[in-house]
Amino acid sequence: MSRTIYVFICLLLSVNFWNLSIISRIINNDINLILTLLWSVIPFFVYAPLNDAVKLNHARNMKFIYFIIIGIFISTFSAYVFWGQGVFTTFIAQRWLYSFLLLPSLLYVAPSEDEVFKSLGWISVATIAVWGISIVAPTLISSIGQDAIERASENKTTDIGFYVVGVRFVLLYFFFLTHKYIANFSMNTFLKATALFAFIFLYQNRSLLIGAVIVYAYSLLKFRSRYKIGILATQLLILIIGLVLTKDIWYGLIEESQKQLADQDYNRWKALSYYLFEYSPNWFCYIFGNGMPSGGNSVLGNLYWSNMEKGIFASDLGMIGMWTMYGVIPLFTIYYVLVKNLIKKQFPLYLKFVSFHILLIPTIFQYGKNPGILFFSIIIYLYVYNKETQRINDIICLV
Repeated sequence: MSRTIYVFICLLLSVNFWNLSIISRIINNDINLILTLLWSVIPFFVYAPLNDAVKLNHARNMKFIYFIIIGIFISTFSAYVFWGQGVFTTFIAQRWLYSFLLLPSLLYVAPSEDEVFKSLGWISVATIAVWGISIVAPTLISSIGQDAIERASENKTTDIGFYVVGVRFVLLYFFFLTHKYIANFSMNTFLKATALFAFIFLYQNRSLLIGAVIVYAYSLLKFRSRYKIGILATQLLILIIGLVLTKDIWYGLIEESQKQLADQDYNRWKALSYYLFEYSPNWFCYIFGNGMPSGGNSVLGNLYWSNMEKGIFASDLGMIGMWTMYGVIPLFTIYYVLVKNLIKKQFPLYLKFVSFHILLIPTIFQYGKNPGILFFSIIIYLYVYNKETQRINDIICLV
C-alpha cells in the first residue's frame, strides 16, 4: 500500500465519509472509531520499520503524543475526584480522543511531504464536492437535520449550502499551495489556490475566511513571476467584479459580526465568561482540566446538558474549550509546536500560515474529536518531518 493511500484513508475515516447517508447507515460514529483504531495499528504489520537514521518515531518525537495522553489521564482523574464521574464512564465519554493514535502511526509510516499533500488534495476536492451536494440535496448528508433544512429555507440568508466536515483540510491544502507558488511560481498552482480561496469565501465561515484572506493577500505581494503585473491587474479586476456581485454576502457577514460582537447574550460570549470564571471548581481543574462530561451519567454530565440548554457550549470556544476539559498539558504541547513553526526559519511557510491562523483565531480549532484530532496530528507530524529532514541534511553537510 502506498503511503499516500494510507494517509488518504486516515483522512476519510477522520471525516467519517462526510456523514453521507448511504454510508452512515452502515458505518456509524462508533464503528468509525473502531475502524480508525484498527487503521492506526495496520502500519506496524504492513510497513517495514525504517532505518534508525531516518525513522521519525524516536522518543524525542513521540513525546508529543505522550504529553497529550498524560494530560488526558490527569483530566480523567479530575472528573473522578472533583465531579464524581467514574473513570470508566470518562474513558467511554472521551473515546474519540483515542484517534490520536493516528499520530504515532504517521510517525512510523513516515510519508513524505508530497505524499501528505497529495492526500490532502484528494480530500479537499471530495470535500468541496460534498459541499456541492449539501446545496442541491442536503438530505443525502445525515448530519444535516430536517429542522436545519427547514430553517434555511424559511430564513432569508446569504448562506450557501451547509456545514461539511473536512473544510479545515481544504484550508491546510490552500496554505500549502500558496506556500508553493510563493516559493516557486506556477500558474497551475496559483489557479488551484485561487479556486480553493473562492470556495472558502463562498463557504462563508468568517473565522476561516479571515486567515485565508490574510494569507492570500500576503501571497500576492510576495510571489515572483514575470507575469506578476498582469496577474495582479487581473486579480484587481476580478476583485472589483466579485465585490459587486457578492456585496450581499459581504454585507451579511459584516452585519452578523457586528450584531454578535455587540450582543452580550451571544452564545460565544456567554460560554467564554462561564468557562473562564465559573466552571472549574478549584485551581487544579482550572489548570489540568475537568475531564470530558458524560451527559446524564454524573454531576459533570448533568451540568454539561444544563449548559447546552442555556446555549453554553465548550465547542464554541475551540482551543479554550479544550483547555477547560483536558487542561494545559495537551494545549501547551500543541502550542509549543505552533510557536516553533512560527519563529523558526527552518519551517516552511504553510506551517507558519496555519500556525498563525490557529493562534489568531483559536475558537474554530479543536482536538476533542475528529477531524480536529487528525488535523492537529498532521500539523505535529509535518513539524517533526521538517525538523528531522533538517537534522539529516545538517549531518550530510558535516560529512
